[in-house]
Amino acid sequence: MPSLRLNIRGMHCASCTARVEQALRGVPGVLSAAANLATNQATVELETSAADVQQLVDAVRRSGYEAELSARDAAEVGAQDEDFRYWRARLYVALPLLAALAWLFFYPLPSTAATQWLQFAVATVLWLYVGWPYLSGAARRLRHGTASMDTLVALGTTAAYLAGLAAFVGHLTGSTSDIGHGMSFLDAGMILTFITLGKVLEAGAKSRASSAIRHLLQLAPDEATRVHAGKTERVPAAEVMLGETILVRPGERIPLDGVVLSGQSDVDQSWLTGESLPVEKAPEAKVYAGTINGQGSLAIRVTETVGQTALARVVELVRHAQESKAEVQRLADRVVAYFVPAVLVIAVSAFFGWWLSGQLPIATKTAVAVLVVACPCALGLATPTAVMVASGRGAGRGILVKEARALEIAGGLTTVVLDKTGTVTAGRPAVRHVVAITDSSALQAVAADELLATAAAAEKLSSHPLAQAVVTAAEERRLKLPAAQDLEVIPGRGIKARCRAGAILVGNEALMSEHDIDTGRLTGQINVIRRAGETPLLVGLGQRFLGVISVADVVAPHSDEAIRRLKQLDLKIMLLTGDHRVTAEAVGRSLGIDKVISEVMPGDKQQVIAQLRDEGEVVAMVGDGINDAPALAAADLGIAIGAGADVAIEAADVVLAHSDLRGVPETIALSRATLRTIRQNLGWAFGYNIVLIPLAVTGLLPPAAAAAAMALSSVSVVANSLLLRYRHLGS
Repeated sequence: MPSLRLNIRGMHCASCTARVEQALRGVPGVLSAAANLATNQATVELETSAADVQQLVDAVRRSGYEAELSARDAAEVGAQDEDFRYWRARLYVALPLLAALAWLFFYPLPSTAATQWLQFAVATVLWLYVGWPYLSGAARRLRHGTASMDTLVALGTTAAYLAGLAAFVGHLTGSTSDIGHGMSFLDAGMILTFITLGKVLEAGAKSRASSAIRHLLQLAPDEATRVHAGKTERVPAAEVMLGETILVRPGERIPLDGVVLSGQSDVDQSWLTGESLPVEKAPEAKVYAGTINGQGSLAIRVTETVGQTALARVVELVRHAQESKAEVQRLADRVVAYFVPAVLVIAVSAFFGWWLSGQLPIATKTAVAVLVVACPCALGLATPTAVMVASGRGAGRGILVKEARALEIAGGLTTVVLDKTGTVTAGRPAVRHVVAITDSSALQAVAADELLATAAAAEKLSSHPLAQAVVTAAEERRLKLPAAQDLEVIPGRGIKARCRAGAILVGNEALMSEHDIDTGRLTGQINVIRRAGETPLLVGLGQRFLGVISVADVVAPHSDEAIRRLKQLDLKIMLLTGDHRVTAEAVGRSLGIDKVISEVMPGDKQQVIAQLRDEGEVVAMVGDGINDAPALAAADLGIAIGAGADVAIEAADVVLAHSDLRGVPETIALSRATLRTIRQNLGWAFGYNIVLIPLAVTGLLPPAAAAAAMALSSVSVVANSLLLRYRHLGS
């Protein structure tokens, strides 16, 4: 389903996002639209890729806002900095003008007329220049028959300014001796200055919240050294095509994904896989954009262009998560739809209530205070800023959350179901023990080496995973292997090959029995190996039984720590695997897993998940994202682990870019912290309005204090979200 992103200007509150969304949904061919106040963007899902962007832009403009197609590069992140600079420039004007108004009010000039004219001039400049964003925004909303935060601020500050202007004109014409217009001018100035200060702090905080995307975008260099016709040239990375060769010198960042053609080096790819140590790269090895080359030079054939690299896909996942809406935000949006009209009614009612009681000055101040204090900015920022910070922090730790909804679900999990191979275990069988037949303990090491070398000579001809484990063990011991040939695979038994000393047999008891080899001396040890969940490989040479090699898929590093952390989060842990019962239960016992379900075919795993959900459990399925795809999709939350560069796994809601199971409890802890933050933000935003609007109506909250409180509400929500960057997620 095609989609595009628009940069939106003029959104200040949740009611703004609702109107932008409504306008976009009204365009033919639009399936859905979501506007985000934290990023000042809107994402549009379309029926076809042949979208008329101008229609979308025009629809947004008709609703009172400005829109343009997003470039989807660093420029869009820079929009946050531009927003910060925009409001900072107005604050730099507001502060000295407000100081001048305050000075003239408390320390008037010897000439009363000069004082009044200066107050009028300063207040007018402040109202027009600093207040222009709100005045123009309110005018656009009025033309379209709508209202927003701009309307509230513009009405409040204009009312205060006009009250001061009326008193000033009255004094000049002699119709009144009241010169208290300076206080009204000062009220207007303080409102605009406090609100603008809040905008500066908010924009700065939003920029820091988007730092995850900024950091990711800066990982890959903009230029590459392309090799063409034996010569090198520096070109923009975007100009390098598939199949072309680039040169990466020592210490440089790799600009594009590719395969090493020549050269050897160690590459730091910690941003992608979480590995703290550099990984050795030689010809045929894959390398990824944004990783750092070590001491050697590498010639690389490009396999992915700029927009398709693993880094680009990670950035897109983070963006998508930041743009998506949690269910709790949809509820807040529905409340805000009625909020601004309700505030206007309250302000008008308060004005007439005080006016009819003969308190016109109080009536004006009360209406201004209600209009200013009741701004839905905090409601609009409560959820998206928390999601933005959480998804950014997650991305920095290899946790890629696809939707804000996933954070909500992860925070409410009751059961975590783990796949075994490649998730709890390393997915790479390894030799655990070598038990050789010998009558002398002094000859045990020699016999074990002979046993392993003989088995490896035959297994080297095979492509089976267990064969690779035996060959690797022999290579690690630097054993010299006898020359073997004529491999024969015997289904259900093992393999047979020939060497100078005779036939090499590697397999089970049935294979040995068929060749009249007696294995009775090690029957007890073979049974012990099986009970431990390991696979015994019996080895014979000619008519002689050499011994047994035990092979097992070892538990992955940190799996025990990960499961301990999951239990500390009060979660039920299950192991779901297609492996034999003995093997699966051995792994489950070693890790303290609550329940083991074994010998389940991949296609049947989702039925187990569905049954758990029917029993009322909120289930997360953790798997490798390939064979476990149906189960990942069937769970409330699918977590694909060990994805490495393959971050675009459709079935999963969360993708862990590394092979460390500790990312699962970290994801759940981050989600719970995010939900707590969202609830705190919404509680503060609603509570703030519930408490302060009545105070404003009763005249107990002056306009300037209302402006300060309104600015503080937005800043506090964003600041609380930023604390997510520092919350402890481990145990």
